[in-house]
Amino acid sequence: MNLSKPVMIASVRQSVLIVFLALILNGFPQLSAQTGSSTKNLSDSLGIISDSSIYKRSHYKPRFITDLPKTVQETSGLLFFNNQLWTVNDSGNQPEIYQIDTSSGSVVRKVVIRDSHNKDWESIAQDEANVYLGDFGNNAGNRTDLCILKIHKSEFLSQAADTLKAEYIYFSYPDQALFATAFNNNNFDCEAFFFRNDSLHLFSKNWLDLQTKHYVLPAKPGNYIARLAESFNADGMITDASINKQGNVVLLGYKNKRGKSYSCFAWLMSGYEEQLYFSGSKTRVQLGSALHLGQTEGIVLKEDNTGWISSESIQLGRLHRPAKLFKINFNSYFEVDRMK
Repeated sequence: MNLSKPVMIASVRQSVLIVFLALILNGFPQLSAQTGSSTKNLSDSLGIISDSSIYKRSHYKPRFITDLPKTVQETSGLLFFNNQLWTVNDSGNQPEIYQIDTSSGSVVRKVVIRDSHNKDWESIAQDEANVYLGDFGNNAGNRTDLCILKIHKSEFLSQAADTLKAEYIYFSYPDQALFATAFNNNNFDCEAFFFRNDSLHLFSKNWLDLQTKHYVLPAKPGNYIARLAESFNADGMITDASINKQGNVVLLGYKNKRGKSYSCFAWLMSGYEEQLYFSGSKTRVQLGSALHLGQTEGIVLKEDNTGWISSESIQLGRLHRPAKLFKINFNSYFEVDRMK
């Protein structure tokens, strides 16, 4: 990803006005003003639309651990299993997965995915028996070969196996009809997903309207049309997602601030209905400036609501920020929601 590219943002004044009106209306959903077929058509095209004007705000400073080595300067996702932290690089890099030390950040092990190509690996997820790699980065909005690689965990756990074979889950979006090139100017980019209840849940990175769409896919090899489940005004671009065993969800992202700098944030979600993750309690946590954090691209949330964030290196003219690894602890936020 390139932070130098401009993105469309809503004005601060307009956002404040929306929140103010929502409070006056005592939390009525924004769609309540629409009636008849127009509401139905909008819901059909966007899935269930969550009211993003009702949420809590907070600030949190991730704890810096270390700079990451050049091998993983384009880290774009994190995974933690068997007490090991893993990451991948994004577009144009080798089809490799790296285990990194949680203290030093050094690369402990490298695993090559045989007969594969890293067109734009953007996220890494897991279920009890498998690891999934999201090759669905789509900056130009014109890809027709979106896919997810599925790899058996048993092969990862074999220290002798440093070259692994993947199965493929191919998919397309149900609401995309045009595939003209629109670099950093489309709503069909994706950098975030996780596994839950036999399905893969993808969260789009919308360059145009800063929303995110939640799509659902089977976790089995095949060729599918994803199901659009719901939409949410993320007010920023989503770059990774994670869910823990308690069902607590975190979406990571960043947002351009009037063309001057980028702020990094996380959406914390819990208490939702079934698998409609945008329907429950939501907290937007501001993490700080990308000038200090780097370009936040990877996140993983453990069972105790702690975890890690990784940031990709930034190179803008004379400005250089190396890739970094941070520790997070969101337990206090999720504990408050659980006690309600």
